[in-house]
Amino acid sequence: MPEVSIILPTYNRVDVIGRAVASILLQTHQDWELLVIDDGSNDGTVERLDGLDPRIRFIRQANQGVATARNTGIAAATGRFIAFMDSDDEWRPQFLALTTAFLRAHPDEHWVATESLEDLGDGGPPIRHSCTDIATTYVAFARSIGSRALDLPPGTRDDYLRVYQRCAPVGAWGRAVLDAIGLDCAMVYHGHTLQHMRWGYLNWLPATLLTREALATAGPFATHVRSASDYRYFIALARHFPANLIAVPLAIKYERAMGNQVLAQDHLATGAGAYRFERNKLACLDEAFDPHDPEIALLRRHNCLYVGHRALVCGHRDEAVAHLRQAACWRPILWKAWGMLALARAMPTPASTAAVYKGWLRVFDIGARLATGRLQPGVLLHKAWLRVTGRTAPPPSLTTAGLTLTDAALASLSMGDGHAEQIRSN
Repeated sequence: MPEVSIILPTYNRVDVIGRAVASILLQTHQDWELLVIDDGSNDGTVERLDGLDPRIRFIRQANQGVATARNTGIAAATGRFIAFMDSDDEWRPQFLALTTAFLRAHPDEHWVATESLEDLGDGGPPIRHSCTDIATTYVAFARSIGSRALDLPPGTRDDYLRVYQRCAPVGAWGRAVLDAIGLDCAMVYHGHTLQHMRWGYLNWLPATLLTREALATAGPFATHVRSASDYRYFIALARHFPANLIAVPLAIKYERAMGNQVLAQDHLATGAGAYRFERNKLACLDEAFDPHDPEIALLRRHNCLYVGHRALVCGHRDEAVAHLRQAACWRPILWKAWGMLALARAMPTPASTAAVYKGWLRVFDIGARLATGRLQPGVLLHKAWLRVTGRTAPPPSLTTAGLTLTDAALASLSMGDGHAEQIRSN
């Protein structure tokens, strides 16, 4: 029996699944099985992996969505621990080694996550989501509704302590792994996080390792929705178990396929699935928290504005209007909601509304990136030239796709305000 069962649901991801599987094959901890759940692909996704490794098992099913595919994988898994991978993302080689070491050394804990990075494919540095979301997005959400729930304790600068109750350095259980990465120290955060799940994701599923008891207690993934089922799952985990976060970024989320091609249009972050994803997250908020809580009521209106924004981008004008009307009841975002409503009503069709709205968003986005240095003028001109000429960068091979960040880059990304990491000079 393998120590870890890795569940990888996939649907028509022949362009990226090689990168994900390569990162699993390159793990320094090799006691695993990989369950590839093919959710009705017809583009040769699974065939690309034939013969790669005898530890890879394939399960085929009719297209039923990622939640059902994950449940299928859980039912077939034989490992002591369970990990989840998405077919368009990857792990650093030390992910399994560090997370399994933690759970072995802490038998009373039932799940652990590492930090994750998001590569937007825009030429800028990867986003360190766990820390960035808490310190900026979620704090802004809280303060906009008058909540002090995410204020730091006096004398503290560590943004993770806005959410977690305590922290300690990685102990002897993880020393060898940190040495392999090139880190002198890294922190582990612990605490009950359920009430902070109202702000949004605190962890990312492919950066998480769970025990079988955690899986059994949290129950199966909700299959009545096609997206955001992992948000519901994290709420269920947080309801029953404290969370553990190792502050080392060992999982990478991509918004582009290999070769920098745009991912398929139903990719959650940027494509047609984004509206459904945010709408389902809003439904999770309604189900998990007391709607009569004044803070939840205000937060819901704030989220309605964002769902309305996503609906406009995806061409769902009527749905956008419905959500924006709810958001427009709150004075701090009144002008934004009414401005978006005015655009939706002024344009003759949903398609024209989406086109005009996305055009304005693109202009503002480029301006903001240029102003903050996230986008360099040379990169912008190069991307424009590629678009005009119809050229793309050559895709990397399967054998090298798993190593996109050097150990030095990983070490530098592990540093941050309030963290105890000290990076060994190389």
